Formats: sequence, structure tokens, C-alpha cells
Amino acid sequence: MSWSTRATGALAVVCFLFTASAAAQGIRARFGVAVGMAVPTGDYHAAASGEGFTPGWQGVALVAFTKPAWPVGLRVDGTYGTNGANDRLKADLTTSVGQPSDEETKLVGANVDLTYPVGSTSRVQPYVLGGIGAYHTTISVTSGGSTASSSETKVAWNLGGGILYRIRGAELFLEARYIHVAAVSDFPKTAFLPIAAGIRLGGG
Repeated sequence: MSWSTRATGALAVVCFLFTASAAAQGIRARFGVAVGMAVPTGDYHAAASGEGFTPGWQGVALVAFTKPAWPVGLRVDGTYGTNGANDRLKADLTTSVGQPSDEETKLVGANVDLTYPVGSTSRVQPYVLGGIGAYHTTISVTSGGSTASSSETKVAWNLGGGILYRIRGAELFLEARYIHVAAVSDFPKTAFLPIAAGIRLGGG
């Protein structure tokens, strides 16, 4: 069993144990969803050859834990997103294979972040967040009507910030993060900037 697989399993166990004990400890849980765009950076955006990937969509489901006496909160989220090949990568694949070809990446991830509110606790609340996670990256190449794919799970870290807007028991939010996923075999490190808007409910 790889270190990345063990890390993913440990992450799931920690999330389950924390969620199960939250109510007993007076911790508020808010559930949320978000959708946005994941913008590749670095070699994932464009290597020295010009080959890379274009911005794609990303969906997020999350649960955020807070307690009035704590200066920080805890957030657990799951993400799913895709990025398509840019024109240079498509052209090079087509030349190499000898027929029209395309490539796509799919990222399924989980993150555990600490969150910290910045400034006042008014209706508008900025915050910062950061933590670790694990991402399962699938790379698919389609050519001549057939698709070949490979996948690996790697550890990741993220750092970012956002702003909450509280309204009638709900919290609307807009945030941006930098997410860095360790490189899979024969593929550049996967680094991207997801920018997402969403809503959180619950917790009183």
C-alpha cells in the first residue's frame, strides 16, 4: 500500500471521527456546496513546449465546523473537476498518433483545512484557510474513437482566502485557493487556482 493511499484512508477516518463527535462538543456544523473554475498554473498550464491544459469547471461539497470559543474553524471538503488540453497539446498528440487526438484530466480530491476569520464578525466576513489533502488524478487520451487512461492518488496542500456574506440563516461565499498536487508518473505537478462561489447552511 502506497503512502498516498494510507494518507487518503487516514484522512477519511479523521473526517468521520470529527463529524461524529461534533454535536457532543457543542460544535456547529454548516454544510455547503460551490461551483467555479479551476485555472491551471505553472507547467500544468503550459510547459516549456507550450503543451498544457485550459481552465475547467470544479464542484465542491463541504462541511465547516466552528465553535464560539475557538479562534479557528475546521473545514472538510470534497472536489471534482476537469481540465482539457490546450491547442498545442492537441496538435502535438495528433501529430504523434497520426489522427485527431485529445487529452483530459479529472481531479477528485478531499481536503482538510483550518479556517481563520479576519476582522469583525459582521454580516460581511473575510477569512483565510489552508490545509492538506489527497487527489486522485485521471489522465485520459482519446484518439480514433478509443480512450486510454491512467490514474494515481497523490497528497496535496492548499492555501487561500475568501469572503462570507451572511443573510437570513445562510452564508454566501466567494473564495480562491492555490492547490498543489504532487506529480503523477510522466506528468507535471498539478497546480491550479480554483475560484468558486457557493452557499453554506445550518449550524444556527
